[in-house]
Amino acid sequence: MNIGKRINIYRKIYNMTLNDLAGDSISTAHLSKIENGYRNPGSPTLRKIAQVLDLPFTFFEHYAEEDPEVHHILVQLEQLIITDIKKAQPLIETLDENYYGYLSNVNQELYYLLLKCAYYCKCKNHNEAQSVYEAYIHPFIDEDQMNEAPLYVKNAYHYCLGIRYYQMAEYSKSLEHYKLFSFDNQSLSVKAALTYNIAVLSNAVGDYRTAVTYSHEALSYYESLHQPNELSMVYNLVGVIYLNQEKFEEAMDYLTEAEKRAEDWDDRRLLTQIFHNKGVVMRKAGCNETACDFLERALQLKEEQSLTASKQITYHSLCKAYVSLGRLREAEALYNQAKQKVCHPSDHYYLLEAFLDYYLQTGNEEMYQQSLETCIGFFEQDADKEPLDHLYLKLANHLYETGKYKRAAESYLSHIKITENASGSA
Repeated sequence: MNIGKRINIYRKIYNMTLNDLAGDSISTAHLSKIENGYRNPGSPTLRKIAQVLDLPFTFFEHYAEEDPEVHHILVQLEQLIITDIKKAQPLIETLDENYYGYLSNVNQELYYLLLKCAYYCKCKNHNEAQSVYEAYIHPFIDEDQMNEAPLYVKNAYHYCLGIRYYQMAEYSKSLEHYKLFSFDNQSLSVKAALTYNIAVLSNAVGDYRTAVTYSHEALSYYESLHQPNELSMVYNLVGVIYLNQEKFEEAMDYLTEAEKRAEDWDDRRLLTQIFHNKGVVMRKAGCNETACDFLERALQLKEEQSLTASKQITYHSLCKAYVSLGRLREAEALYNQAKQKVCHPSDHYYLLEAFLDYYLQTGNEEMYQQSLETCIGFFEQDADKEPLDHLYLKLANHLYETGKYKRAAESYLSHIKITENASGSA
């Protein structure tokens, strides 16, 4: 990273052309070569640039000099963002207040910008994260020069990109960046958090063996750190990994261990997740009565904690369990209740997908077929195409049973294609 990148970024932030910044005392050709890293500017040139940009001369003069005290603050900030985000804000405020004095070194400025973007991402402040990334980070980063950057810049880069890709649901790219984060000289708490993240992402991309391996590694770290809440969180994750493999007995063992630890610390938010996951395990294992008990407890806890945004996923599973048991009045009441609390357009279609068999059981075949086709139409356009597999199969079976053989064949073919694509990408 060089001073030319900084000059280019701040010139553009202030909406200046090369001619505006160069003025009468610097040639535009010379300034262009500085910005592109072909020349290093002398002190008089830097002084002139600082004057035109109305920024402190020291911010440009000391661009190559790392400040050990500032580096210590930045390392502290990195650890807090990764392991205890709530404590990071005071350090960010301090660095922002002293930005031009503390961050004169180019590498340290980039380090801070990457950490700040990661902080905004983790706080779900997506507009601020995008603003920092587009205005500063994207023009600062040169992929060809990244290998030459200090390790702390590389790590911050991979952590920042890992979070950004995760929040864009690009899990493979996110996992790639997290795995490139170097654990050399990192604290045990940072290693634990990043190992857990890698386990989560490995599960998300369907690499369950790797997910279990990293989960157990995270468990060993958190045991050494004596952090029971985090241990419960990892046990919950392992339960989900086994659930995804339809290893229901193993899933329940880990989820039960997670429940015990969460109850010891009265972690109600985590207990909500655990009860929901236990309910899904039981439903998929065919134990719908038990599933209802867990899902109802999860929904009750979500009500108590006002976790409105996460209710839909539990409504979805509980509605399926009620329908499977033939508890149709309860299913209908829950469906109508959930419809009033839809937060995102996709929630409506996931909910309708859960309610489909209600129409079949009540003999409303026209509504059943119409709802199936509505769901298929949505998920064909949605990023999440997972429901299409069983939706096509349901539609094909229904069309076949009602004598619509040509359309049934088309739906069976669509089901086969979706299944083959899923197998090919696994």
